[in-house]
Amino acid sequence: MIIDSHVHICEPPHNGSRLSRMNIDGSRVQWSDTRGDAAVCMLIEAMDGNGIDRALIMGLEGIVSNEYLGEVVAADPRLTGFAWVEDPKRPEAVGELETAVLDHGLSGLKLHPGLHSCSPSQPEVVPLIRSASELGVPVLIHCYPFPPGHYENNLPYHIDSLKKAVPEATIIVGHMGQVNYHDMLALVRHPGLVVETSWGLTLLAELNGLDYAARFLRRLGVEKAVYGSDWFGPNGEMERQLGLIERLDLTRDEKDMILGGNISRVMNP
Repeated sequence: MIIDSHVHICEPPHNGSRLSRMNIDGSRVQWSDTRGDAAVCMLIEAMDGNGIDRALIMGLEGIVSNEYLGEVVAADPRLTGFAWVEDPKRPEAVGELETAVLDHGLSGLKLHPGLHSCSPSQPEVVPLIRSASELGVPVLIHCYPFPPGHYENNLPYHIDSLKKAVPEATIIVGHMGQVNYHDMLALVRHPGLVVETSWGLTLLAELNGLDYAARFLRRLGVEKAVYGSDWFGPNGEMERQLGLIERLDLTRDEKDMILGGNISRVMNP
């Protein structure tokens, strides 16, 4: 079974407008993908074309609401939703997460330190992470230098500090830290933490070659790596990741763990 651990969709209208949203700090971020590119029907088409059995869809207010995401996952058992809270520092965020999980049927939480304009280990954020743990849902944390101007918030050491504060939390580290992929070797010492590969594994292999990438995954621990594409329309990463993992000098069992087995255990402990 292949499970894509990190995808996005957009709620209607599905037109040619570029995806964009206003961040907490008042800045605006814009993607190259359009609203039509990221319709759920386009995701299903991409999944079918690449043999993907299930996908975890990340919430992102201003692009897709928790309510719409709940409707989508209720209509298709192949899809699982991760909630978004508008400001994880506010006490109200705990209630937002509880509503998303208990009322809308979502099964995780997505944090984006760049868009949220805070680090995931800030004391004000800890109650939200603790609530996720109490609800029994994992937290996927964006760990990639995007958008510009928020690099510090996205650094992996914040996740190390967060696990110290909430050791029982289940954390999925998004993008393998991308340019900071070596830091994953330190983070995986924490129990209840796995590393999602989108953009990070492809960068690592591009810079160092396939042999290095396979050795890195074994040093990381293949049981700690989960396949993800960060699909937000046809950006090519879904196909690149799948092709790369298949070319690596790993056993069939190791590849299957990365492609679906590991994240299946995270979502069904």
